[in-house]
Amino acid sequence: MKKAEMIVRILLGLMMVVFGLNKFLGFIPMEPASMEAGLTFKALLGMGVLQVAGVIEIVGGALLLANKQTGVALFFLAPVAFCAFLFHLMLDPAGIGGAAFFLIATTFLMYSKKDKFMALMD
Repeated sequence: MKKAEMIVRILLGLMMVVFGLNKFLGFIPMEPASMEAGLTFKALLGMGVLQVAGVIEIVGGALLLANKQTGVALFFLAPVAFCAFLFHLMLDPAGIGGAAFFLIATTFLMYSKKDKFMALMD
């Protein structure tokens, strides 16, 4: 279990740093599959939501890669993962694979550190 946790943590950390940086640098071209997805993406960009998500992804990914404060990183990455999954599920099903991995990996790592999150349930 520890080896699987380490592999998922590193893969998720790399993914978060790369896609977080891409929100600022645009080195991976991503065109939305539908007009609705494009309009939603443009609105989120205009409101600054994607930039905030990018910062959360970069910092969270770096913390996961460094294996420091992983509970805090996962706490902030979980809502981003959920929203990314819903965006792709409803508006851009072609990109659902990466969003599903993001959500599943975040959930897996949170479950593996469930003792850190149980205090929030009181």
